[in-house]
Amino acid sequence: MKINPYFSLIIPSYNRAHSIKKAINSILEQSFQDFEIIVIDDCSTDDTTNVIESMRHPKIHYFRNELNQERCISRNIGIEKAKGTYICFLDSDDYHLPHHFEILYDEIQKQNEPKGFFFTNSWNETSEGVRTERGCPVYSEIEPYTYFLHYTVNPQRWAVHKEVLGKHAFDPEIVICEDMDTSLRILAAGVPIYHINERTTVYVAAEDSFTMSDSNKAEKELFYLKKIFKRKELQGKLPRSEKNRLISMCYYFLAIKCRSESKKRKTMMYSISSFLLFPKGYNGKTNKSIMVMCIYSIPLIGQFINVTRRTFKK
Repeated sequence: MKINPYFSLIIPSYNRAHSIKKAINSILEQSFQDFEIIVIDDCSTDDTTNVIESMRHPKIHYFRNELNQERCISRNIGIEKAKGTYICFLDSDDYHLPHHFEILYDEIQKQNEPKGFFFTNSWNETSEGVRTERGCPVYSEIEPYTYFLHYTVNPQRWAVHKEVLGKHAFDPEIVICEDMDTSLRILAAGVPIYHINERTTVYVAAEDSFTMSDSNKAEKELFYLKKIFKRKELQGKLPRSEKNRLISMCYYFLAIKCRSESKKRKTMMYSISSFLLFPKGYNGKTNKSIMVMCIYSIPLIGQFINVTRRTFKK
């Protein structure tokens, strides 16, 4: 008699009482029903506990951390508690489409249930509900390490065999870019990767998310990217051009921030660093703005241009 579920769906959450019910309902409404939901509440101070308890569903298992410990530790706690053969994830402000598990299950069966890493494609959605396609090129057409460096494969797109995550769990010391870090380590370990070229989940750009709300995002990403790039198991495997592109991107946004704070020397430093690391611009469009910031950060040239502009406006 089968006891354990096929999928364990882990939801780490912190102060998302306003959105977690929609996330959970998107799982309960799946066409494939052999799953469990593990909610790890990272010591929320809002009404999350009451929201979860009010749902009263046998598939929902709710655990609350005594201290706030960040999402990597919460996900790892979920991995330890999971009983499913394959582990999936969902952030508490996002949601899965009804066929998410069915699509994953069919592909896993097609591949004879390997101890592997599966991932699907996703949609982007604004906080107003406007949905657009997320860039998800075909994995087999791009060099593997380049793929995971260039295209963010969020955990909500994953279905990973429990034994794989048992050996390659999230690193609690990498609290930003943890999806990139974990997928790169899994790839470096020789775990087979399977891409399902179908959109089955929706990433919502919530206003209170790290991506949208943290003013120090560039500094933090720069710090953790450098830590990831120094990993022993990744040495000699990561394309230099992709590493430079990511670091250049951080320097670009640091230059933008310093420019807004009138820190001319730092604006100049970060602008030049960004340009030298990846001259064509991290997204192919940043060179012009980088050079403008550089010019305006040189006192005499910047003053001359400003005076000229005022003169012509007269």
